[in-house]
Amino acid sequence: MPRLAHISDLHFGRIDASAVAALERDLLAQAPDLVVVSGDLTQRGRHRQFREARAFLDRLARPVLVVPGNHDVPAWNLVSRFLRPYRRFTRHITPDLSPLVTTDTLAILGLNTARRAVRHWNWALGSINARQLAEAARLLGEHGDGGRLRVVVTHHPVVLPPFHRSGPMLFNADRALSAFAANQVDLMISGHLHRTHAAVISVPRVTAGGAGPSWAMVVVQAGSATSTRLRDEPNGYNLLDMSTTPPRIRVESRAWRPDGGFATTARSAFSRESGHWVPA
Repeated sequence: MPRLAHISDLHFGRIDASAVAALERDLLAQAPDLVVVSGDLTQRGRHRQFREARAFLDRLARPVLVVPGNHDVPAWNLVSRFLRPYRRFTRHITPDLSPLVTTDTLAILGLNTARRAVRHWNWALGSINARQLAEAARLLGEHGDGGRLRVVVTHHPVVLPPFHRSGPMLFNADRALSAFAANQVDLMISGHLHRTHAAVISVPRVTAGGAGPSWAMVVVQAGSATSTRLRDEPNGYNLLDMSTTPPRIRVESRAWRPDGGFATTARSAFSRESGHWVPA
């Protein structure tokens, strides 16, 4: 049963060093097969902050899949922000902005939702475009067969959790959600909100022949793993244990306690019954 560690919103440049050290120890103990990082590795997208994030990833000594977040685009250097928004990320972290990891049981695709600017005063919002969705459909179609669970990783949540009441976070989220349902994505992973969440959602499927049966998928969000910018919950991350026979996803949320390291604070389980994901 593959185990993923889902960490997000590290924010090097504004981190709690004790939380970083505790996270490294806990990830070593939990021994995930893959560490998924759903963006915001840095606070201001500076070279020094990226170097610190790179050193952290290297110390984990585990395979990683990483997507950028809005904080990973240079904040104050407008020349870099508009002409080379991802150069620092691709130089220090990975040159691949659409990373794909496949195993015998999983196809995990990362998509970049961070932008140099959006059609809104708040440039922290994200966007996903038609080209990305077409590429996602192609990659998931090519690599998501054979009974593999299909996983999509973004920084900005495609589906907002019930506790979020401040408006949309991602331009074209509805189009993305419809595309992921059409491509039978099993799990969507994201961050950005610094809050933990795990649930099942149901999405109507639209095909060339018209409306079809709805598709249910699991959505999981992680809080901030190491930042001091907390929002109503401590630093934390998620462990996901996944299987295909039978199809199951188990989510364990772990939170940091300064006096005792990381500990489990919540567990959720989901199974696929008659082609639909449901709470187990």
